[in-house]
Amino acid sequence: MTIQTPLNETPAVSPSYVSPAPAALPRVPATDGPQDAIALTGNDLTLHELARIAVGHHKAALADDAWQRIADAREVVEGIVQSGRPAYGITTGVGSQKDSGVQKTELASFNRRLLAAHATRVPGPTLDPSVVRAAMTIQSNLFATGTSGVRPELVQRILQRLNDNRIPPVDASGSVGASDLVPLAQLGLGLLESAPDSIFEPGAKEALSLMNSNAISLGMGGLGLVAAERLIRTMDLAAAVALEGLRGNPGAIAPQVTAVHRRRGQKRSAGHLRALLGGSALWREGEARFLQDPLSFRCVSQIHGVGWEVLGRAQEVWETELNAPTDNPLIDSAKGMVISHGNMDSTALTAAVDPLRQILAKMCELSGERLHKQHWPAFSGLPTGLARESGAVGGVQFLNLSHIAASLIASTKIWANPVLLNSVGQLADGVEDTAGLAMHAVADMARVIEAAYKITSIEMTVGVWAIHRRGIAMDDLGRGVRPVVETLLPLLPIDREGEDMFSLTPLIDLVVNGDLVEAAYSAAEH
Repeated sequence: MTIQTPLNETPAVSPSYVSPAPAALPRVPATDGPQDAIALTGNDLTLHELARIAVGHHKAALADDAWQRIADAREVVEGIVQSGRPAYGITTGVGSQKDSGVQKTELASFNRRLLAAHATRVPGPTLDPSVVRAAMTIQSNLFATGTSGVRPELVQRILQRLNDNRIPPVDASGSVGASDLVPLAQLGLGLLESAPDSIFEPGAKEALSLMNSNAISLGMGGLGLVAAERLIRTMDLAAAVALEGLRGNPGAIAPQVTAVHRRRGQKRSAGHLRALLGGSALWREGEARFLQDPLSFRCVSQIHGVGWEVLGRAQEVWETELNAPTDNPLIDSAKGMVISHGNMDSTALTAAVDPLRQILAKMCELSGERLHKQHWPAFSGLPTGLARESGAVGGVQFLNLSHIAASLIASTKIWANPVLLNSVGQLADGVEDTAGLAMHAVADMARVIEAAYKITSIEMTVGVWAIHRRGIAMDDLGRGVRPVVETLLPLLPIDREGEDMFSLTPLIDLVVNGDLVEAAYSAAEH
């Protein structure tokens, strides 16, 4: 029997979530030649390995000993089925139907119907395939723990589909964080019923195991955290360009400043800034224009440093959750037990990325202040709007870059609002009366990352424009800033403002791509 589901229907309207834009997906360097498959053991999957599989299409395989754990857990499930004793989701219904028994002869039909019943489609965008690949990787890693009770054949099917890059379409909506039930049900149906494979008949508990995790939220959020690491590096670089454009005072990032405070993140950010500004004339006595800069310049390392620390905490939480069994009920093969639990709760995920979105929005706010002050004569000492001369019409102000940045900054603050304390009410006849809302939290993180890249690109644009207006020789710029000026300056319509409509797209693409940022850091190291 085949459950017909319109998995390729055309979206009509936008739901609550969005699929990550390219900026919110990690950049995974290409690898040459054949590579050994990344072994999934169930206990040591890292964020960067997840990104290599999901985005870089690296092969995945289960560790050899994982197959025995899976088989042992399956024996427990089969024993329960043969005995007919009540066990949640194995010989009974789920959720509010937990007290309803399922006959042995109905198990296959029940499991198919359970997936189809939860896989209701919602008009709107589908998830980026990289997110679905990440979810499939996380599911396989979960099954490798031997606590789910699925058959080895099901895990083999998921891995084969993943390595062949045959990825089912999945809606970007439908989860409140008591497991990613709806999108994972769609993924499960796609894995079981997709041509050219023969239909895979789900066994006892397998439908529940395919749905009962946070694999979508973990996947989207995990890729977002890898992207966020690259974003904060980029924001450190943009601040260095801004310091050059303003002719700021680098004393605020001097080693003495970080030495007297034990903020690890501040030390990291200040170290980036010092390296990027290595060789700059700003370090010469009397070069800085102000004895003390505005706080948006003076407090860069302190505030960006918070970003590094909050990111580190979120990454720690995520790597714990990537390797934590969440499938309910838990199979204890050693004791032959089935244990009901709440490990699928996603509060830890939401509590980790709520503050990350907030600090990224704060960093965006600072970026906006810095770019605005660079074309404000009272701070920049240059003509209004970075025009060619005082009284001239045009300049950066004519291009409305500060207006665009301000709008984007406002959006980041909206998306940074805490998700954790939002209520979802009572679901499933009151059985599901709390939820972590992780998918909302990570979807908003993707939005913030995308907007932050645009804001950061605008800050670099204005900084390069100001550097040009000051006529600063390339050798007088920081070694890490020089590649940015060399690359972006030819793309700017300096002295041609208003002649044609200016598009930021090529500049933003160069920043998001990552090559320019890596070139800047590489130059800073030499």
